[in-house]
Amino acid sequence: MDPGRIFVRALFAYATFLLLLRISGKRVVGQATPFDFTLSLIVGDLFDDLFWADVSAGQFVAAVGALLLTDAAVKLAGSRSDRFFRLVEGTATVVLKDGSEQKDALRGEQLNEKDLEHLLRKEGIGRDRWKEVRLAVLERDHALGVLKQDWAETVQRRDAGRLRARRK
Repeated sequence: MDPGRIFVRALFAYATFLLLLRISGKRVVGQATPFDFTLSLIVGDLFDDLFWADVSAGQFVAAVGALLLTDAAVKLAGSRSDRFFRLVEGTATVVLKDGSEQKDALRGEQLNEKDLEHLLRKEGIGRDRWKEVRLAVLERDHALGVLKQDWAETVQRRDAGRLRARRK
């Protein structure tokens, strides 16, 4: 296939995908779930098929359109039903509570103690400081959210003012 035809196909695929992406209301990449990532891989493969003329433009539009519009419909249904949302998006999991790892929760997420140590180190919390953590939650996007014990929170400038007010 000549470069000019590949250029036109790529331009068409880009424009079509941009339009469908806007219609489907996709989130930013940082908020993507594992399913969003998988959907991106499938759509990427469809791009490849269009570029090299394995499928026609009409087949490309139908396939990508069906995938993105179905995904948008599933997200819309999830926004209207908590039960459906949990089914398709999953839930956050408490993996550390009051400094103690939650072994069953870790096993359910297919993580081990070393994985938890790694995730907490990324948050600046070494193994010796786990007691400072009230809750460590593995979110749906596999990011770790950490809530510290009140006594372990970093002192803020406004705390000094409160302390002075107490002394008076």
